[in-house]
Amino acid sequence: MDGTVTVNKALQRSRGEAGLGFRDGDLARLHQRGAAKALLPRTHSSVHEAVLVNTAGGITGGDRYDYQCEAAASRVVVTTQAAERAYRSSTDDIAGMDVRLAARRGAALHWLPQETILFEGSRLARHIEVDLDSSSECLVLESLVFGRHAMGEALQSCHFTDQWRIRVEGRLVHAESLSLTEEIGAALAASAGAAGAQMSATLVYVGPRPEQLQADISAVLPSLASRVAVSCWQRRLALRLLAAETMTGKADLSRIIGSIRGQHVPRVWQT
Repeated sequence: MDGTVTVNKALQRSRGEAGLGFRDGDLARLHQRGAAKALLPRTHSSVHEAVLVNTAGGITGGDRYDYQCEAAASRVVVTTQAAERAYRSSTDDIAGMDVRLAARRGAALHWLPQETILFEGSRLARHIEVDLDSSSECLVLESLVFGRHAMGEALQSCHFTDQWRIRVEGRLVHAESLSLTEEIGAALAASAGAAGAQMSATLVYVGPRPEQLQADISAVLPSLASRVAVSCWQRRLALRLLAAETMTGKADLSRIIGSIRGQHVPRVWQT
C-alpha cells in the first residue's frame, strides 16, 4: 500500500513429462504432465503408434522435457506431432530433453520423431537412453535442421549437445555424442563437418536383423538425393544422412523408413 512494486524477473519456463508403457500388445500405462502430451491414434495394424505433443510450441533455455516409453512383447512406434523448435534463449540457461526407452520380451520399439530445428542462439542438451534385452530391437532416429532457412536464417551460433547410450542386457553396445557449441558456422560449412547441408540425420538400429535392414535400405540408396552412408556390424546398423535442403532430407528419410520391411512411416509425417 506504500506504492512500491515488487517485480519478479524470473522467466517462466515450460515443463513436460510423458510416459507410456505397453505390455503384451496393449497399453499398460499412460502418464502426462505439463506441456507434454501423448496421443494414441487408431491404427489398422498390430503396431501401436504414439504421438508426442509439445503444447508450448517449442523449447528454449531453461525448459525441461522428459519422455519415457517401455514395451514388453509389443510393437511400438513413437513419433512427434510436428518438428521440435529450439528457439533462441534470452539467457545462458540450457534447455533439457531426456528420452528413456526400454524394450523386453521380443518387443520392437522405434523412436521416429520429426526433425529438431535449431534456431540461431538456441541452447539445448538432449540425452537418449535405451535399454534392451537380447530378444528385442530398437530403431532410433534423430534429424537436425540448421536454422530457419525459409526465413533466410543461416545458423552461426548455438549450443546443442546430444548424448545417446544404447544397452543390451545392461551392456553398452552403442554410444553417440555430438557437440555444436558457440560459433559453429564454419564447422557446418566445412567438408569435414556438415558440408553446407541444411539437414543431418542419424538412424541407429540394434537388434537381431541388421542385415535385413541393410539390404532393404541399400535397395533405395541409388534413388536418394541426399548423401547417405550405412554401416552394419555386430547386431547394429548405423545410417548417416546429409541433405542440401530440408524437404529433400525429409523425403529421403521417409523413403528409407518405408523401405524397411514391416515398418511404416508415421502418419503424422504425411500431414
